[in-house]
Formats: sequence, C-alpha cells, structure tokens
Amino acid sequence: MRYRIEYADGQCCKFVNSRQDLMKMLKLIKGKTVTDIRKVYKSGVSDSVMETYKPYPK
Repeated sequence: MRYRIEYADGQCCKFVNSRQDLMKMLKLIKGKTVTDIRKVYKSGVSDSVMETYKPYPK
C-alpha cells in the first residue's frame, strides 16, 4: 500500500511504500505543516487517512 503525504503552501508531496515507512517519515517531519495523508490504491484511487494519523506528525 502506498501513502502520499501532502504539505501546506503548495510544496511537493512525498510517497512512501508502507505503513512502517509512513510512521518513520512522520517522526522525521519537523517544521512542515502536513495538510493531508492519503492512502493510494493500485487502481489510482486515493482515500484520506489524515484522521487516523493526525496525532503523529507533531
């Protein structure tokens, strides 16, 4: 499962390949505002999972 982390102010987004990689990336984010975290399916459809991971990017 791929995840896309979107930042505020139109900055680029980052893709990670697994939930474990997502958790590592969220721990490393400092000073950037995360606007959305989306789960990207193989079909290209994406769902927001920001509510689930909201406590982590602090």
